[in-house]
Amino acid sequence: MDIFLNYEALEVKQEGENITLIAKNRLDGTEKTFTAEVLMVAAGRSPNAFTLDPEKTGVKLDDHGFIIVNEYLETTKKHIYAIGDAIGKQMFRHAANYEAGLVWHNNTNDKHKAKMDFSVVPHGVFTHPQIASVGLKEEEAKQHYNILVGRAEFKNTAMGAAMGFPEGFVKVIVEKETGKILGAHIIGPEAATVIQEITNAMIMGNGDYGPIARGMHIHPALNEVVQNAFGALQEPEHQHQQH
Repeated sequence: MDIFLNYEALEVKQEGENITLIAKNRLDGTEKTFTAEVLMVAAGRSPNAFTLDPEKTGVKLDDHGFIIVNEYLETTKKHIYAIGDAIGKQMFRHAANYEAGLVWHNNTNDKHKAKMDFSVVPHGVFTHPQIASVGLKEEEAKQHYNILVGRAEFKNTAMGAAMGFPEGFVKVIVEKETGKILGAHIIGPEAATVIQEITNAMIMGNGDYGPIARGMHIHPALNEVVQNAFGALQEPEHQHQQH
């Protein structure tokens, strides 16, 4: 797979059964032509909450048009909550489902409200191989923590061997002093499922990786690769000590 960065699409045209895209390099101004059978356009999302005239109810929007909520998913108007893509946080269906349950709880339990933690929202990309991620990336984590990074490959597990040595890996990032899991990234078979035990560990107690390291994993289950990744933690290169 070739990835071309810093290119701006100038023109698209149909030529027979193929589509031709002409793009310009933003750095040096050179043009490049791409030809393919299919063109995918990822246009992003824009909010439409303004169509409901929320200001008439006291519900405020941010500068981008998303509904403003606090950590309990309450809007600026008492007794009105907002969830899902409309709040512009984590735009995933599973996040909206989770938020809906939290709102139901908070609406019926004034004395014991629960907070929404957007830092532990996993997501998956159902390509081949699958991709899954939760928490911080390595470079993001380095800015605020002293970290350890662990990596393990699917092909080095027994199930990986049985599956024909598939490409893919698990990468985990933890805080050096506490063992708190800061993030994880997986590319490989069933990545969206394999990442679940990491997500669960992140929301439990101190969020440390101890339960995963100590918990017995079925052999030769695919998620042994997660335990292997935490067993391979080491300090990354070029890390500046945080104070």
